[in-house]
Amino acid sequence: MTLLLSFISSLIYRLTKIPDVIWLMCFGILMGSGLHYVDKNLFNELAPLMSILALSIILFEAGINVDIITLIDNMGKATALSVTSILLSITLIGTVVSLILPNDFTLLQGMLLGSMVGGTSTVAVFGIMSSLDKNVPNLGSTKIMLTMESIISDPICIIASITLLKMIMQPGVSLRDGVSDIVSTFILSSILGISTGLSWTNILNRLRTHPYTYMITLAVLLPLYILSETIIGEGAGAMTALTFGLAITNYSYLMEKLGKPGKVRINVRKLREFHEEIVFFIKSFFFVYIGVVVTLSWRYTFVGFMLVILQMAMRYGLVEVLGKTLRFTHEETAISKVVYASGLPAFVMSQLPQLYDPTGAIFLTPGLYPDICMPIVLGTILYSGLIGPWMITNALSDEKIVEPEEPAIETLVPEKK
Repeated sequence: MTLLLSFISSLIYRLTKIPDVIWLMCFGILMGSGLHYVDKNLFNELAPLMSILALSIILFEAGINVDIITLIDNMGKATALSVTSILLSITLIGTVVSLILPNDFTLLQGMLLGSMVGGTSTVAVFGIMSSLDKNVPNLGSTKIMLTMESIISDPICIIASITLLKMIMQPGVSLRDGVSDIVSTFILSSILGISTGLSWTNILNRLRTHPYTYMITLAVLLPLYILSETIIGEGAGAMTALTFGLAITNYSYLMEKLGKPGKVRINVRKLREFHEEIVFFIKSFFFVYIGVVVTLSWRYTFVGFMLVILQMAMRYGLVEVLGKTLRFTHEETAISKVVYASGLPAFVMSQLPQLYDPTGAIFLTPGLYPDICMPIVLGTILYSGLIGPWMITNALSDEKIVEPEEPAIETLVPEKK
């Protein structure tokens, strides 16, 4: 049913310009909070599995579609955009919620909420950018930059949330420890993903005459994601999945840089087409799942949407300043201002206070985090997916191309004698 709905939603997009992710989420809300057709508790228990499936497969698909040279060119912009957005979100939301809800949040507990929703969701951004890809020209570098931002933000948000949680539970933990964890996570997960990807490419080259070689790549990807999360730490799986895919399609470039030039015969086009079908399948269930698990109350829905407005205003101003400093293109500036969508990682992290402090001995109200996170997730996706394309189209259409003036040509008229 969800696969058919996803296909129909993509057709509706051509008429309404409303991304398919919005229709899928609304269907999930109808099945969950609306008709109570499905058991939310069962879906909540599936959160870890859905997170692993969605993030690993979609990030791998992003990796195999990225040219490494373009990736390097956009890494600086993506890192700056991700880090500054998260830091400002932590500061802004932490301050605001501690002021408007003083009985529910301390400043540090409010900052924890900001760290949960400060990043962007790879799945949500990917879905929104795929919709924009049909109508916005020159989207290549912007799509890579925002995808990289969402990938980078996953481990930063997870580690920042865990660090703040430790600071609340154990006041002796410092921010320096958290920064050290973030840097080591990026380095180690990238090494694991690239080394495994290069090794697996050689295996695919030898198995190229056998059937199902691309299907068994998934059999390597999923355990690799779990292994990375286990041995390196929370948030490492996202970067490992990306670099694993990137190493497969950029094998020649990487081996040349390592001083061991070599070539392999892999049908990259077939690999990409196969995983595009898998991503369509996963995306169809993922956004319906988000809609099903949403629990909305009028009071905290209002608070959540107010925080969305603050976040979007912050993002707009940040990109305006950062774009001039880092010399964003016109497309990068226009799209980055409005594509700022949270997703499943924020929802998963919102469960942490209840997990670590179920009795409420330290947190004032640990159960409020999911209630406020979900309206924020829903609001950012609705804003980025529904209002965002209209704002982007207007911003890009306002760009005026000034043609150079033709030099004036003087004509000398001979005098009459």
